[in-house]
Order: sequence, then structure tokens, then C-alpha cells
Amino acid sequence: MQKSKLIFMVLLPIVVIMVGTTAVYYYIMWKDDSRSGSTSLIALKEREKLLSDAQDVKVFYPDGAALNIMVIKIKQTFDSMKVAETAIGELFNLNAIPNKEAFPSNARVLGIYYGIDKILYVDLSSEIKKNFQGDALKEFLIIKSIYETATSNVELDDVQILINGKEEDTIGGHYSISAPIKRIATQEVKIDEIQKHG
Repeated sequence: MQKSKLIFMVLLPIVVIMVGTTAVYYYIMWKDDSRSGSTSLIALKEREKLLSDAQDVKVFYPDGAALNIMVIKIKQTFDSMKVAETAIGELFNLNAIPNKEAFPSNARVLGIYYGIDKILYVDLSSEIKKNFQGDALKEFLIIKSIYETATSNVELDDVQILINGKEEDTIGGHYSISAPIKRIATQEVKIDEIQKHG
């Protein structure tokens, strides 16, 4: 009985100190100063540190007959593969981009690899091809959005699309993806010409 009372007497002050420290920390870091209407200096410095530790990632996604851009913030990193994985991953995350019909349903990124040839290999699931429904314009915008998203965030020479780890002829039958896609993604195209041939 005495032993349990002694343990209680030792633990009680420790718990009180921990709870008190947490309450003080919360008050100093996050509580607004009601008199001045501004956040505390410590909280502002913490926010500035978080923002300075962040970097922008550009995600280009199909929207109508063109590409739109969304900028997201990620934790600062010098690992270009992490940046590429995040950017391309966000492109296929239909919860993130506003146009929910930009990509075939259930299409996802299986992996991203950077070759010694300075080509970024984007390995997509077979749903990109199986579930593709659209014309030449839709296929062109998918290819261009992958290329623009990759090249805007990582230094590379070209992008190659793979499906289930293999080179494929096409996504939707209008453009060849059996080779790197820079030649397709950077060409000047007239939308009405694509739609006429789509």
C-alpha cells in the first residue's frame, strides 16, 4: 500500500508538469492575442519556417481543349525523383485535380524511374489504355500533361510512358507512345485539326 502511494506521489507532479507545459506551449504557439488581433510572434516564425521549407510543384492537367495548371506545396527536397513522383502522382490523383474526367478511370502510377539517358520513365497501370474513352484531343492532352508536369519539375531530356512496365504502341489509338513523347508533346497543334482527325 505504501509503495503504491509513493509511486502515486512521484507520478502526480510529473503528470501535472507535463499537462501544464503542454497548455503553456499551446497558448504561446497557437493562441491569438485577443487584445491586438494578431498571432503571436513565435507562431508567425513557425509558419514562416514551414513556408520556407516548402517548394512549389507544378501539375498540368487536361481541362477542356487545353491544359490548366495547379501549383501544390511540398516539403523542400533535393531528391528530384521524390519531386517527380509527387508531381505525376498528383496528376493521377483525381481527388486533387479539378477535372475528374481528365484521365481514364482507375488509371494509376505504378512507378517512376530516371534513366542514365536522362529520360524519365512513367509506368502506368493498364487502365490508362483499357478505360480510355475519347478522341485524339483527349489522348494528346493526356500525353502533353504527363510531359509538361514532368519537365516543369525535374531536369530531364524526355519522358517515356510505359504501361505495366512495357512499351506500348498507343494509349487511345491516335498517337504512338512506343518512343519518348517529347516529339508529340511539344508539337504545335491546331485543336480543330485534331478534332477533325479524331
